[in-house]
Amino acid sequence: MIHPPAVCEKAQRLEHLLQRVEGGEALEQVCAALGLNVQTTDLPKLQARYEAGGRSWEALVNGRYGHPQKAHSALREWMYERKREDETLTARELAEEVGERFPVELSIGHVNYLLRKVELTRPPGRPPRRQTPTLPSPAPSDESLANAGLFFLEGAKQALGVAETVETCLAEACDRYQEAQPETPLRVTQSEPETNWHKLDHLLYLPVLGLTRPRDLYYYQGEGLKVLYGFTYKYLTLEHFLGQLTRLPVGYPLAEVLARCYSQAWYPGQDPLFLFADWHVKPHWTKQPAHSGHIVMWERVMPGTKQLLLNGPAGHLLGGWNHWVDTHLTHVLVDLEADLATKLQRPIAYTIVDSEAGGLPIAQRYAAAGRDYISVLPRQGNQRLAAFELLGEWEPVVGDPEREAVDARWKDPQKTQADPRRLVLMRLLGDTDPTRVYAGRIPTSLAAGEVPARFRQRWSHQERVIRQMVNGANLNANFGYTYREVSNRTQRRRWEEAQAAVEVNEHGLAEQEEALTNLRHKLASLRQSYGQTRAALVAEVEARQLELASRQEAGQTTRRCEQGLHSREQRLTALTARFQRRRRRLLEEIVRRRTRRSALRRELEERRATRDAIDTDSLCRERDLEKDQIMLDLQVLLTSLHDWARNHYFAPEWQRLELDTATEMIYRKPGRVRWGREEIEVVMDPYRYRDQQQAMEESCRRFNAAQVRWRDGRLLRIRVAREEKLQLCNCQGAIQT
Repeated sequence: MIHPPAVCEKAQRLEHLLQRVEGGEALEQVCAALGLNVQTTDLPKLQARYEAGGRSWEALVNGRYGHPQKAHSALREWMYERKREDETLTARELAEEVGERFPVELSIGHVNYLLRKVELTRPPGRPPRRQTPTLPSPAPSDESLANAGLFFLEGAKQALGVAETVETCLAEACDRYQEAQPETPLRVTQSEPETNWHKLDHLLYLPVLGLTRPRDLYYYQGEGLKVLYGFTYKYLTLEHFLGQLTRLPVGYPLAEVLARCYSQAWYPGQDPLFLFADWHVKPHWTKQPAHSGHIVMWERVMPGTKQLLLNGPAGHLLGGWNHWVDTHLTHVLVDLEADLATKLQRPIAYTIVDSEAGGLPIAQRYAAAGRDYISVLPRQGNQRLAAFELLGEWEPVVGDPEREAVDARWKDPQKTQADPRRLVLMRLLGDTDPTRVYAGRIPTSLAAGEVPARFRQRWSHQERVIRQMVNGANLNANFGYTYREVSNRTQRRRWEEAQAAVEVNEHGLAEQEEALTNLRHKLASLRQSYGQTRAALVAEVEARQLELASRQEAGQTTRRCEQGLHSREQRLTALTARFQRRRRRLLEEIVRRRTRRSALRRELEERRATRDAIDTDSLCRERDLEKDQIMLDLQVLLTSLHDWARNHYFAPEWQRLELDTATEMIYRKPGRVRWGREEIEVVMDPYRYRDQQQAMEESCRRFNAAQVRWRDGRLLRIRVAREEKLQLCNCQGAIQT
């Protein structure tokens, strides 16, 4: 890019300044020599820009050519909001209000320029006379706007009591932030609650608009939420708003208060709840080193985020929490369950989890906490009937007469003593071995035949809900890419596994060395004892030979002497043979041990090389999950609103619609809105097919019977228009509705 010569010359002087300061010269002296005015606080920013630009002077070019930017982003957003609130404000009045709120003086022309960029300027001509603001007349709008079906979700929002919960949580988060950082203002989130809801709804209804992230609004050309608010926010406004929510932070506190709101709405009272818990793991595609875990949908180990989702009875969502991808259920589930019981102010009876919680460590954690859960053993290992001891009679499974279940325990006494779990076996009628083994701290109130039926509810009450969120609420999308550099836990675990393998080799090698030392001692001892025994026998043989010779010369009897000599010669021969056999066995064992030692040494060198090749010193990126948690709260909220709408408002034939299907059939349906003083009437466009038209009419009747009100207290009513039929006859050639 071509810059003015003066700007280029100043950037080059800044480059000389940075180079001389790096060489050790004082900043004041260099500034005086080069004619620059650089403060000590500005030096790190210049150095960062210089390094990021490849140490080129072009990176130091001032893009504004030295002109101050008075209208910063927060000022512009406030001015845009003020203009939307009162369209009759002139540029002069806006400039005066900006001067009162911010210590900035803007020219009228610059204000008009900024308003023109976002299409907020008034048509040319004399400004209209100011009128007393009144509510819009209830006259019907001739314009049919898309997404009129969102009023069903807005009604569910009021019925669930979400609005008050979210507003209170935001206010408390802002207060905590201001107490901790009083010098940093929050200008975006400190708007009127209605303005905050405008932005929250834009984030909430992104899937309904067919969008995934706020940045998709950059090129969005649809009608958006014009049916609700008369306008649609663009990318920058929502990104600033979401960024300030992340700074508060509000994601995890919001998940907790919404969980209490959902539990009281779906399950009023103080009765104990049983929960369904499961991970949803979404991948994070990055070329940078990051913590990794097993992603089931891709069948590979890669970076990602684990989301712990909790559902109550009948599958109603209670909340979701983000965790690092290398987190295990053993680390978080028991503590989260105990904390959730405190936050919900009601006991949790037990939790139903898949086979990931089928291990012994999580059973020990639950036993230590005194809590109950139901899981299932993975289909591996010895699960034959012979491995168990039955504790009762087989009984039919509830709702499945083709299978039967029974309580059992391990036949091995040691396993039974170390295992705190209750085991329930299930098998087909007529079979011998069980097909499933349910394990956990299963409540005694559940009979053996009830356990499989209760566990099977996971598929409809949780797995299906998760798939619904993936298809209709962008659950697989990632939000927020800010990160911090931390030690690589994945590499550390790999190093620990490699170190464990090295230690196994070292232990085996030490055993071989010890065995070789013992064998050498045995061989030396054998040789020594053989030599001593042989020498004694040889001496006895020689003595007998001399005695035999002397007796023969004297003519005495030699029979007993010959027998003694023969006996000692046989003993000497047997001793030598026995020594040879034992020596050969020891030498063969020594050769075998030496061969094994050589193999272990080679294997140890390879494993040490593998261990040392693992880089544990380099840092990796760990994503900040706060923004992702905020969007997860909104995804759970959208799914809960749809769940409430279909259970309380929709016709019976539509009460099993999943979120993506309902979005296409209902929530994106165009319609006209009449904003009256006492009520808001939504007239949905007619459906083409009779069954859908009748289902919508029944849904509108149910919705209107619930007497749902808008946030400001106005009654909210919905009806569907009927398709106009054209009658072709001479006498009544009119359009009949």
